[in-house]
Amino acid sequence: MNGTHRGLNRLLLALLGLILIAAGAITAAAGATPSFAADWSSNGATAWAWTLAQIRSVPIGSFDVSWWTIAALALLVVAVVLLLCWIFSQGGGRSGRIGSRDSSAGSAADGSGNAAGSTTIEASLATRAIRDALEENDQVLSANVSAWKVKQADGLRIAIQARKGSSPRQVTDAAEETVRGLDELLGIQVPVLVRINSGLRSRFTGAERVH
Repeated sequence: MNGTHRGLNRLLLALLGLILIAAGAITAAAGATPSFAADWSSNGATAWAWTLAQIRSVPIGSFDVSWWTIAALALLVVAVVLLLCWIFSQGGGRSGRIGSRDSSAGSAADGSGNAAGSTTIEASLATRAIRDALEENDQVLSANVSAWKVKQADGLRIAIQARKGSSPRQVTDAAEETVRGLDELLGIQVPVLVRINSGLRSRFTGAERVH
């Protein structure tokens, strides 16, 4: 529940996996088949010689530098910039609010005279309300609440640490009741991801519920 580009990450991981599989297969084939290793070395030397010839064929004036070298350096710089952009795009997505409500101006006919405006709901309000409500439950050891912005929508992530031996069903019911109370309090329905952990293996196991 963050701003990570999961599709791009999966694509990059898939490409990296294919490259590693190909490298492993070539290494295994070279170690198992001497003729393949000899052909690979011969083809590699031929390809390197062809590359050097292409580089030397387009020099920059009288300098001993090729346009291909400049192009390769420019491509490397672009790759580094894209890699840095990808790295800094990971995670993130935290938000300081969980929504807003717009109110229209009151008319003279109804006598309200209310001015139009918008009300922003701070995440700290929901965080304190949910945490206080859940920690009053004997089966809940602790609760951590954070607000996130996912696809231009504000939502909450509730991580509940249940006491050892507690009933997952009852903890889930308590979480859902707390979320319903929050919806009634705010007057809007906030997207919520609930994660419940229990026991010593909570770092590796858990249950998730989306509201």
